[in-house]
Amino acid sequence: MTSTLNDIDFADMGRTCLGHAARRTANLLTRHYNRHMAALGLELTQAQLLAVIADGTAPSASAIARYLGIDRSTLARNLRPLEAAGLIRRRETKGRTVLPILTPAGEQKVVEIHQRWLAAQAELSAMLGPEGADAVRSHMSALRKAVHILEDNDRTAVPSPSRRD
Repeated sequence: MTSTLNDIDFADMGRTCLGHAARRTANLLTRHYNRHMAALGLELTQAQLLAVIADGTAPSASAIARYLGIDRSTLARNLRPLEAAGLIRRRETKGRTVLPILTPAGEQKVVEIHQRWLAAQAELSAMLGPEGADAVRSHMSALRKAVHILEDNDRTAVPSPSRRD
């Protein structure tokens, strides 16, 4: 157990922290893809959002947010500029559900996004090789699964606020 600030090896924390490594890697990857998307006037988050909308399989905005790993308020903030740019519009579905859909301009933008994404992806894949790229995806998937399990364990271990024991 650490008893003072002087007992903490901060360099070791930086070297071994999975969260730090993931964040640094995510920031670098985002910059790489952003360089490719910049010519389209988009950032990676917007490009990913348009691609998920184009896929058309998400039944709700909540499902889109879950797929992207963001909360609903972040999704709403990211949808506003895309709607203002005329790339998406809102379509009411059953009940109170509102689903973003692509406009014709949005459909064309997604085609352009795909071309840029292919170039960005090819650059990284060439550097890693097929086995390296597969290994990275596999390890990231394992890391996500581990965190999901820990989150689920935390949820089941903490009593619900509505339950009084």
